[in-house]
Amino acid sequence: MYRVFLVDDEPFIIEGMKALVPWEDYGLKVVGEASNGSEAIKKLETCQVDILLTDIMMPIMDGLELISTLRERHPNTKYIVLSGYEEFEYVKKGMKLGIENYLLKPVNEHELISTLQNSIEKLEKSTNNEEAYTILRDNTIWRCLNQDIDAKEWRERVELYSLEFNGQKLAVILMQISDEIEHEKSSFFRKRVEELFQSVCIVNPDGELILVVSFNCEDALNKKLDEMNRLFSGYVFGKYHINVGSFVCSTSELYKSYQRAKELSSYRLVLKESGLITDELIRQYTQASLSPSIELDELKRYIVGSEREKAFLWIKGAFDEINKSTKKVAPTIIRGFAIDIVTSIQKDVSSHAGNQTVGIVKRILEAYSVEMLVDIIIEFIEVIFRTLKQKSEHRSPIIQSVVQYIQEHFYEELSLKTLSYKFHINAIYLGQLFQKETGLVFSEYINHLRLEKAKQLLRGTHLKAGIIGKQVGYSDSAYFYKQFKKAVGITPSAWRTMNIKS
Repeated sequence: MYRVFLVDDEPFIIEGMKALVPWEDYGLKVVGEASNGSEAIKKLETCQVDILLTDIMMPIMDGLELISTLRERHPNTKYIVLSGYEEFEYVKKGMKLGIENYLLKPVNEHELISTLQNSIEKLEKSTNNEEAYTILRDNTIWRCLNQDIDAKEWRERVELYSLEFNGQKLAVILMQISDEIEHEKSSFFRKRVEELFQSVCIVNPDGELILVVSFNCEDALNKKLDEMNRLFSGYVFGKYHINVGSFVCSTSELYKSYQRAKELSSYRLVLKESGLITDELIRQYTQASLSPSIELDELKRYIVGSEREKAFLWIKGAFDEINKSTKKVAPTIIRGFAIDIVTSIQKDVSSHAGNQTVGIVKRILEAYSVEMLVDIIIEFIEVIFRTLKQKSEHRSPIIQSVVQYIQEHFYEELSLKTLSYKFHINAIYLGQLFQKETGLVFSEYINHLRLEKAKQLLRGTHLKAGIIGKQVGYSDSAYFYKQFKKAVGITPSAWRTMNIKS
């Protein structure tokens, strides 16, 4: 549907125009109106139109002056002039400006509709030609950025599409908007950015805007980048980032600049505010590893123990700790930590998760906020919980009985051998069946259960740690201390102090 804009200093004329033509029947829509040329120019800064109908005699700025001004910015718009005067000078000036028709008031309905239909035909032809030209030109640039075009063809295409990169330096700028935006808004940004930099802006297969700029002075480039940032901040309600690739000296190196712009886009993950992402900005981020206090064993115990809320709190707490860290952690480290969580759980807790791990990792690599990472991992763990629940419901009667017995007698000396005697089953077969149906080897299961019971006693009683160790089934206090510290990261006494304080 083509967009129409009406300009007249008499409101009843505009209302009459709206009523005179069945706009939608002809694939047209009136998208705006103004009472003079100056007002129209302001409104058209944020409103793209295909056909403009304007009166000539208006205060502040007349119709011909309006068309003359807009011609430079919107050369493809079709202009129709309305006037109460049949003066040759006006007609002559209008024709020089390339107007579609000069209609006298009161406007003849059939003449206006005929003029509109002619304008539509021209727009359709122009649009088809322009789209074909733009698609071919954009494809050429896209191939260049991906090293998919040889030097000879590139030179031919540059000449064919009048692509000029006259500056001493070149750079690729990648613009990403986190929220989905309608096509019209994306088209608006594309045109404004091209006007600002006097360069070509394309849209990649992911719907992101890519601008190739050439320049001689970095200060001038930075001023334009600041202006672009203000443009986006004024019109984008969600989060956006403008990634500035490395500076190169020839079009044959543009792919390097584009690769760097894509690398910089990973920092969307750690930046809470919208804006420019440059090499200078990211120098403050460290590639150091995360705090050693973030251990995965505790999380895995929560999952095996079906402690859903504790598992989710652990995930949120771990990423909160990263957010609150005084050192700025690079996104590669944070994503690596998220991938470690997923692969470790898949390996040690649920081998059935393997078929979805690849998809989860892909989503982690594409996430552009820490909140998204947390949601992705929690969603993954939800699936694990459902899988483990289904497995427990389908356990064989013998394993159900063994698990129930362990839960009730965890403090006693337990082994596969003693349990095999009690339940009249071969010890080796029992061990294999137990691991297959619970996802853990027998010793890991017992150890996890005893440590969780020990924590309950550490938090709820004043008993000494050594005594608690014996009460939950560890005959040797030293072995209990060793297992506790290995699993939790700190001694039982230190854990008690931390948890009583919290």
